[in-house]
This record gives sequence, structure tokens and C-alpha cells, in this order.
Amino acid sequence: MNSIFLRVTIIGFAFILTSTACAPKATPTPVDIMSTAAQLAMVMQTQTAGAYSPTPPPPTITPTPSFTNTPVASPTSSEPPKRPLVTEFTGCWTGPGPTYTLISNIDAKKRVDIIGTGNVSGWYIIRNPYFHNPCWIEAIYLKIDPNMDLSVFPVMTPGP
Repeated sequence: MNSIFLRVTIIGFAFILTSTACAPKATPTPVDIMSTAAQLAMVMQTQTAGAYSPTPPPPTITPTPSFTNTPVASPTSSEPPKRPLVTEFTGCWTGPGPTYTLISNIDAKKRVDIIGTGNVSGWYIIRNPYFHNPCWIEAIYLKIDPNMDLSVFPVMTPGP
């Protein structure tokens, strides 16, 4: 009895395998590669991605309220003040000190432009002479012309 059952089972499996193997296959739908590529190119041209920028956002300006009208002192000399001079090789940061990101180092004897005074005493915001973005430098590394009126510069806080 077992041999009959085994033969019937084998014949049944063989029939199922041959019937599915001989069944007509579905033909795949043809794909228009050129129009698909053109659509993809159009989508790529209209989309923009936010590119990574190593440049940090500029420091925010904190306006200093002025309640009195005081005349600006005229310089003691008739010639304009010289640009500040970096006295030693030093770092220039996104905020006051090494707890902030280092933007670059600045060589000694490099002239810079002050664009603000820091809300932290002893720091100035300058225009980086290499990357032309704002950065913070410690006052001890700057030689500032005594004829330069530092009160005209805004007090700035570091950016986020």
C-alpha cells in the first residue's frame, strides 16, 4: 500500500511541476528608457539640496542703547588710524575662546579690520583676512592705533 501511495505522490508532483513550467509566461512591459532618463534629469535639475558650508553664521549684533548725544572725539592726528596689527600667531574663533570652533589661525604682522567689539571683555570681532568672514580674536594679540575710536563699533555676541 505504501508503494502505491508513494508512486501516486511522485506522479502528482511531476504533473504539477511540468504543468507550471509549460504555462505561458507573462511578458514584461517594455520600459521607455529615454523618457525615464529625461524625467529623472528634469527632476534633478529642479531640485536643490542644501550644501554643507564650513562657514559658520556671522555673529549677531547687539545694539548698544545711546541715551545722550555726545560728540565723537576727533583724532589727535590728521591722518586716519592704521588698521590693527596681529602681534603673534593666534587663533580666530566663532566666539570668545577655544570653547568655540576655530576658523583659522592668523599670522603675526597681519593687518586686520575690526568689525565689532565682543560682549565678552578682551575680545574683538575682525574680518578674517584669509576667508573674509567674521571671527573673534583676543585683544592681547592686537596692536590697535591709539587714534582709532573703538566706541563706533557695535557690541556683538557669538552666533549659535
